[in-house]
Amino acid sequence: MPASYAAPRHLTEQQLKNPLIRSAFERLSNMVQYRGRYLRRLDRVNGDRRTRIEKFVAIEKSAEQMLIRLDLATGVLGYLDEDNGRYVLNTQRRIAEDSPISAPVLCRLFQTFDAAGYVYRRIERVRLDEKDENGLHLVRTRVLIRFTKLFWKDLGLLHVFERVQNSARKRRQVQLNVIGQRRLDDMERHSKELLRREVSRNRWRAKESRESDDRPASVGQSQSPDGGPSKPQAVTGNQVTDRLSKLLANVAGKASG
Repeated sequence: MPASYAAPRHLTEQQLKNPLIRSAFERLSNMVQYRGRYLRRLDRVNGDRRTRIEKFVAIEKSAEQMLIRLDLATGVLGYLDEDNGRYVLNTQRRIAEDSPISAPVLCRLFQTFDAAGYVYRRIERVRLDEKDENGLHLVRTRVLIRFTKLFWKDLGLLHVFERVQNSARKRRQVQLNVIGQRRLDDMERHSKELLRREVSRNRWRAKESRESDDRPASVGQSQSPDGGPSKPQAVTGNQVTDRLSKLLANVAGKASG
């Protein structure tokens, strides 16, 4: 799971200097007042029935947290983790926790945005290794949310969004180049380390081979005609008796002399 902040964040002065963030925050945080002027398609998602006021109240309450998490280069609620070189999606649960609304209310709001064509949602379900008490694998739902150009058009900020996004994409390309170069450097260091280990291993094997060739033969070891160590010959019982008799005869002859 991505790291989270201990307390809800708020738009900083630097973020509010961005013309898109500043204008969008002013309009979305007063959506009840601007109803019928901006995002007019929200009133027609249910056909002839007008959309309930609760949807616009939810927009007002969650506007700041959505804009904080908005990636200007892609229009997605997420951010690029430069340290790990991966893109992290913000969770709806965390957005709801930092806003004074519940997660189901925020989920239904994005469903309404999707029906109006204001967002593109891609839902992925990832099976976890963890299991519940019934032995079934837990499933985590990951949702990508990207605001469309129609959203910014109906908010009256399409021209501002396109200008800001072009600048953000140029900065993003610089970030991607840095990440790509860092990965190439890591691959190069890894390849050099593998080469160093292989050279060291080959040197050790060559040294062991030379020492084995220069090691002298064992001293005092008898050799067989074919170059191998000679094997002891088998002795029968009669041969042992004859040898013992000769030994006793020699001893007796020396004693008599």
